[in-house]
Order: sequence, then structure tokens, then C-alpha cells
Amino acid sequence: MLMVGQKLGLSQPNVITTILETWHWIRRRYGPPSPSFIKRAVLVRNGLSDCTWVETGTYRGTTTRELAKHASRVISIEPDPVLCAKARVKLRQLDNVTIFHGLSEEILPEILSTIEGNVCFWLDGHFSGGVTFKGPQDTPVREELSVIARFISRFDNVVVLVDDIRMFEQGDYTLAYPPVELLVEWANSNHLKWKIEHDIFVASNEVPKRRV
Repeated sequence: MLMVGQKLGLSQPNVITTILETWHWIRRRYGPPSPSFIKRAVLVRNGLSDCTWVETGTYRGTTTRELAKHASRVISIEPDPVLCAKARVKLRQLDNVTIFHGLSEEILPEILSTIEGNVCFWLDGHFSGGVTFKGPQDTPVREELSVIARFISRFDNVVVLVDDIRMFEQGDYTLAYPPVELLVEWANSNHLKWKIEHDIFVASNEVPKRRV
């Protein structure tokens, strides 16, 4: 397994995490959530070539680092000051990565007003216990989607991916996730096709995807 992790470019701690996540996934009979490395593969496979990735929720920066390998630019938003500072140090050698500190629903308008071309969004900035940030609301996805809709005409091609779709299916979940119908209606109103892969909602306009 260590050899497999090395081929994936993982450090030893990440290999251990991958083993544990995969073991729990098998114990759940492959039910959601999928291991992190599988989710990252979904992002890369559905991503656009020559694009800017906008990520909400940097956390430890593992996904940020992976996206930076495939994108011309990665913009990551982390509301927790400690996690943000640590991620900036960890990713400081990546010239195409910029990490912003703040609430995504507040600073997205300013960020999106400066972006053009192909844009991919990874909306994963929600409270999930532990050291993750707990803001005014557990998930700002309603506000994030509203902001994206305001600026979507600026972009050439768009892909929007929302994590933990199983939470949205419940609607009245204790963490106040909206119903999944909200995501479907948003995609339809913005003329995007949608699908679900490994607990991730994927909405995009009909463009050829780069094969990875």
C-alpha cells in the first residue's frame, strides 16, 4: 500500500489516512462518503483544461495541492485563521495558488469579479466537526450559489461541484443543509447539466472534458 501511495504522490501520513478511509469505506459496503483520494479524482476528471479553480474550505490544503497540478490557477478560501495560516505556509511554493482568509459568502463577489475564462468551483466549506470552522451557518452553499449565478455570465465554461450531497438529501438535517432540490433547481435555472458522483453534485455546461 505504501508503494501505491508513493505512486499517487502521497506522504506517509496521507498513505495511512488513505488506508483508514478505504477500510471504513469497505466496512460501509462502499456507501458515502467516499475516501478523499476518490473525491479528488472526481474533481480532476470533471475539471476543465486551462481553468481557474475556486475552492471554499482549504482545511489542510491536500485538495488544493492536487488541483494546482491540473489548473492554471487555484483560489482557495479558508475562514479559520489558524488553518489558513498553516495552509499558506504548506503551499507557499506553489506559484499558482492563492489562499484567502474570510467567509466565502462575503468575499466571493470580489474574487469572482476578477476572474474570466474557464472556471471550476469546489464548494466544500462547511462545518463538519473537529477543527473545521463553524460560522454563522453550518453551510453557506445557498449564498455561494447565489453569488456564482450573479457572475456566471462572465465565464466561458463552468463546472460547479458540491460536496456531501447525502446531507442535502435529508433537507432538514441537523446541520441545516438545504434540500437537494435546491441544487437541481439552481443548475436548471443556470442552464447546467447535473449528475452525482461519489457523494458530489456536479453541474456543468455541455463542453468536452479533458481526459486525465
